Amino acid sequence: MTRIRLEEVAYTAYQVPDLDLMERFLIDFGMMRSARTEDALYMRGTGAAHHIHVSYKGPENKFIGGGWNVGSLDELNKATQIPGASGVEPINGPGGGWRVTLKTPSGHNIWLEYGVASVVELPARRSYRMNVFSEHLRFNSAVRQRAEPTPVLRVGHFVLWVPDAKTEIDWFVKYFELIPSDHLCAPGDPDPIVMGSFLRHDRGQEFVEHHCILISQSKNFGCHHTSFEVLDLDAVVAGHEYLVQNGWTLDAGYGRHYLGSLIYDYWLDPFGNRIEHYTDTDLVNDDYNPVFFVGTADETTQWGMAPPPSFFD
Repeated sequence: MTRIRLEEVAYTAYQVPDLDLMERFLIDFGMMRSARTEDALYMRGTGAAHHIHVSYKGPENKFIGGGWNVGSLDELNKATQIPGASGVEPINGPGGGWRVTLKTPSGHNIWLEYGVASVVELPARRSYRMNVFSEHLRFNSAVRQRAEPTPVLRVGHFVLWVPDAKTEIDWFVKYFELIPSDHLCAPGDPDPIVMGSFLRHDRGQEFVEHHCILISQSKNFGCHHTSFEVLDLDAVVAGHEYLVQNGWTLDAGYGRHYLGSLIYDYWLDPFGNRIEHYTDTDLVNDDYNPVFFVGTADETTQWGMAPPPSFFD
């Protein structure tokens, strides 16, 4: 079979014991309610996606899975050929549409979806241009940014913890139009041992974000974090200050990563799930040469508040 073309990450889904508390946090984080049922909460950003974060009510906190949009029913039908795939099934929930459910080699749920209803985009300010020494871009226009919930635009990527990174990475690359951007490695002889890979949408010469998913070998199982794009550096810092003021739990940030170069700000939701605001990530195409990174945890941050040791479990 030919590989399946994925469009955008659609959402990640979690089970949590208190939907009211989760909604209160996500509103402060910069999302808005799209829909709510007796046992599920669907949160959106400013874009046209019906939802970008889903919480199901249950007795314990756990990661349920991640979704991608595809561009046609033909792509969904193709996905049914993947071993263990479901058939094409209607989505019985807000937004509707059609879905194929997959299990990764490690047991994670991946949903491919088509035809989910869109919503009206919401207004957001333009990203502030910056006047730096080498390039002046803002004229007769002041920056005015207070601490407030920073509007979340879209979901950009998520990170899976798996017991065997190679098997999981090979599965994603075999069945989907994904390609590695960079690799996290342990020292090896003669070559580094890949312990994780940042995968991006494989679009040839078209520039795309550095990664839409990171597969990372770990003693843990689940989702390391889900990452949501915001407007710019001012938005990251303003959101950070607002979340601090409202007593939520900071994990790491703000700072700038080494791989992908993005500016990050990591928080823990009320149930301990890691969630990120990001901006200014690398855009790469087929001319980009992957890095096989062998370094210490501290070296993954270029500046800013470095993640705690638990970040690298």
